[in-house]
Amino acid sequence: MSAQVLVFVRWLAYLLFALTLIPIGLALAEFTKARRAAYYAVRRAAFSRATRWLLVSAVLPSVAIVLLLVPSFVAYVLPSPPTVTPLLTSTPTPTPVPVPSETPITTPTATRRPTATPPQIPTITPTRRPTATPPPIPTPTPTVRPPDTALTPIPSALPAREDSRIQLLALATQVDADGLPVDPGKEFPPGHHLVYLFFQHEGMDAGVPVTVAWYQEGELLEVCSGTWLWDLVEGRVWGEQGQTSVTCQPIAGWQLGNYEIRVFIETRLEGIAQFVIK
Repeated sequence: MSAQVLVFVRWLAYLLFALTLIPIGLALAEFTKARRAAYYAVRRAAFSRATRWLLVSAVLPSVAIVLLLVPSFVAYVLPSPPTVTPLLTSTPTPTPVPVPSETPITTPTATRRPTATPPQIPTITPTRRPTATPPPIPTPTPTVRPPDTALTPIPSALPAREDSRIQLLALATQVDADGLPVDPGKEFPPGHHLVYLFFQHEGMDAGVPVTVAWYQEGELLEVCSGTWLWDLVEGRVWGEQGQTSVTCQPIAGWQLGNYEIRVFIETRLEGIAQFVIK
């Protein structure tokens, strides 16, 4: 394979590597549209196009790698042309005439007395002190699994923003005229009364899925739990940011035991509130 062909193939491979940036950029743009588009059908179509562009971005560098490796492989496999070694012509070398040498006169040298070897001092190797064992790295707490209602896709739902937050504030059984908690706490008496969960929110867009799940001794209280689209349910239009509350009152009233409230944006856990009925 000639040198000109090798240079052409190498530059063609470099061009394919450069062209890979185009489908990668298109794939990223389609993935962004698949996440942020307002309608489900638009997001699905954008995701399909992004997948195809991603496939193209994988094929182009693969072809470029093949173009770089094949010429080297062919040059390695094909035998190289034999090397012609020129014949050497011998020239007569003149025979040197020996020159008579004189016998050197040896001079006697004094014999050196052996010196006494000093005793070796033993080398003391310092003992390395044992190092303290570092404490074990704590294992992170596993992700809390949301209820099945939060895992069921809602076709008209919109993705949450990265800065969307819900922060749990307090628990109470009564509110004042301004809707603020009265005597907040974590221990409440049994019976038929409401329990309020107060929280503040920010970065919330209409259509984002939100789940509030109430549990009694680890069992889901379905009568109080649910998933809804933010600002699209009557009575729960709370805006992008602010402070509000949700309530629960079981049909049979509050029974003695431990209770827990878990709040999710999509499937992301935002907080857990615990209280006791005693």
